[in-house]
Amino acid sequence: MSILGIVFSYSERENLRELTRLRTIASLPMAGKYRIIDFLISNFVNDDIYDIAVIARDNYHSLMDHLGAGMEWDLIRKRGGLRVLTPYAKSESGRDGLYRGSVEALSNNMHSFRRSMGDLVIMAEASILYSIDFNHLAKTHLNSNADITAVYTKQLNGHPTVPMGVAVMHFNENNRLYDLNINKDDMSAQDVCWSIGVFVIKKSLLMSLVADAMAFGKYDFLEDIIKRLSNRLDIQGYEYKGHLLEVSSVAGYMKANMNFLNANFRNRAFHRPIYTKSKDSVPARYCKGCCVKNSIISDGCRIEGTVINSVISRNVFIGKDSIVKNSVIMQNTEIMQGVSLDNVILDKDVIVRENRQLSGHETYPVVVEKASII
Repeated sequence: MSILGIVFSYSERENLRELTRLRTIASLPMAGKYRIIDFLISNFVNDDIYDIAVIARDNYHSLMDHLGAGMEWDLIRKRGGLRVLTPYAKSESGRDGLYRGSVEALSNNMHSFRRSMGDLVIMAEASILYSIDFNHLAKTHLNSNADITAVYTKQLNGHPTVPMGVAVMHFNENNRLYDLNINKDDMSAQDVCWSIGVFVIKKSLLMSLVADAMAFGKYDFLEDIIKRLSNRLDIQGYEYKGHLLEVSSVAGYMKANMNFLNANFRNRAFHRPIYTKSKDSVPARYCKGCCVKNSIISDGCRIEGTVINSVISRNVFIGKDSIVKNSVIMQNTEIMQGVSLDNVILDKDVIVRENRQLSGHETYPVVVEKASII
């Protein structure tokens, strides 16, 4: 069975503040030199799925620059390959502007899906990262004769509550979904089945459901297809028990990066290759008198100060007598002499002047917007 992978590069329910003001969530840096989209696409490629469509909505310039034609993921192919699908200036419905929901995003790009050789569709969202065997998932779906298979989990790497904005699913004794609601409270994660945003469905059925929903002015895939039709469709659950990261909030994004500082988690996350765009940068330079502890330092960095429990992207300069703790620093950032940073996220191209101090909390990090001067 040939598989078409569909990746939503944005999230309709994220709250990443300044981090996604000028970019889509899928192009956010992760673990230093990677982007969130790298983990999603690499998961497909590692399972020999080479027909992948990435649906973009807005602020997708950096995403397209990063993905290019898909060479790093071996996705330059005569059949299939990588396609980044951007919105039209005017949609088929005659409206200008952004998609009103995930159903409209699928509808407006259905012409591309029709040309795909894939008979089965695996849809994935960008706000949750995982390493799942898509081939086993597809076989399980086919063997169950289900209309749709919805992937859920009951854990979040020890996090005590279910993430805000995710779908909480309810299954009966036959593993069939009978209800769904979007989490709006601090719900305990214990024994709760919450969606990781992955669904398996035959392409022909997806096309029919999307056309039907659009005809009745329904635009949300979760609310208007999964929940509304749960009593008519056989929607089976598939439990995912591996590691995962939730990045739909600033605190979640910070925690996701910090997880990569744990060797056991890092080994699980990279037990299969994660591909990314090659920059051919020079190695990091550690100057005399610097101190680096339990941190990720990417290529092209120059470290003169102290870095502790932090994730540093490419081409970052950290000056003498500066201390960076529990922070995420994105590429091309310059931190001058005598600076103190704790629980801070610095976006790209930020300059922090001498002797500045910024301090946040792990549940509410300080975020400095791209190209700012502090």
